[in-house]
Parts: sequence; structure tokens; C-alpha cells
Amino acid sequence: MNWILVCMSITEIEINVEKIETVFVMRIEGAISYFTYENFIEEVRKCNRKGGLIIDMEEVTTISSMGIGALKEISDMSYKSGNKIVFLNLAKNVKQTLQISGLNRIFNVAPNEELAMKMAMKGNKV
Repeated sequence: MNWILVCMSITEIEINVEKIETVFVMRIEGAISYFTYENFIEEVRKCNRKGGLIIDMEEVTTISSMGIGALKEISDMSYKSGNKIVFLNLAKNVKQTLQISGLNRIFNVAPNEELAMKMAMKGNKV
């Protein structure tokens, strides 16, 4: 199952999702901002209801304050669903944003895809 969501606005985001076993792998390209955060949250919600989720953020260019709020909401969503959300390939600016906001302490961040898959599969309710 593969799908692509593209939101066009002043700021753009492209979300590509594929399913591997019980884990969804979401690749984000662009900004998580005022213009894109609602679609980002909705796509995460769809995936997280059904299993673990790896969010590859290598191509994320910016995270605004609304993006930080979206990440906090995603953390709550993961806790409530019991399905893990794991971040992968954090760009330098994304790492800095998570550190400044204190969110780096509440998210699972994997150093590679193999470990991300193991982390996302562990504890899934599926």
C-alpha cells in the first residue's frame, strides 16, 4: 500500500508512505509549518492507528512553531494508540529544533533504518 499526499501552498510538503509488514514508513520532504501541519498530523494519525510508524525527516527543511505543536500532538497520539512512532534521519536543523524545544527527550530517534524498524515494531497493538 503506497500513497502520496502533496500540499501546495506558500510552503510545501510532500508525504510519501509505504507499508512494510505492520510498520508504515513515512518520508517527509519540505516544511512542517502553519501551511502544512494539519495534513502532516492527519497522515500520521492514519498510519499510527494501524501500526508502528517511522518518520524519515532527512528532507525536512524547516519546522515552525506550528510544526513543533504538531510534533507534540504526535507524541500524545503515539502514547494513546500504543503504537510506536520513531524518527529517522533527522536533518541538522530538525535536531536543533527538537533540542531547543525539549522534544528530543520524548521521541524515539533511530540511528539507522534497521533499528528504526525494530523500534517501531516493538509494542505495536496490531
